[in-house]
Amino acid sequence: MREGFKSVLEFLEADLEIEEEQEHLYNQLAAVSKDVKVKETFQHLARAAKGHKDALGRIIRDIESDNHDVSFYCLMCGWEIDFGKMPSVGNEERCSLCCQKFALVDVDNDYAIKYLPQ
Repeated sequence: MREGFKSVLEFLEADLEIEEEQEHLYNQLAAVSKDVKVKETFQHLARAAKGHKDALGRIIRDIESDNHDVSFYCLMCGWEIDFGKMPSVGNEERCSLCCQKFALVDVDNDYAIKYLPQ
């Protein structure tokens, strides 16, 4: 499992499984539907579920291949703080809006940030 993304990967993989099940179900319902409009609706839903499944798969692959930025919202002002791709625990970054300093920490194999008083 990719360091720092334990919970994120668990959620994404659960969502991926749900989208796969929905795509399969909608395709089955479309296949047995007699009404053209109902069939089209289920086909549309199946395509949407496939799109969601594909997007989730790309995010999972990006995380697993270290091609995903690690970023958080500043605890002080809410601005985004970007630690980049493949950061190390202990890396420090400043919020570009309020200039507060934060360190990247590990909490049970999930990334988090810790405020560093100045």
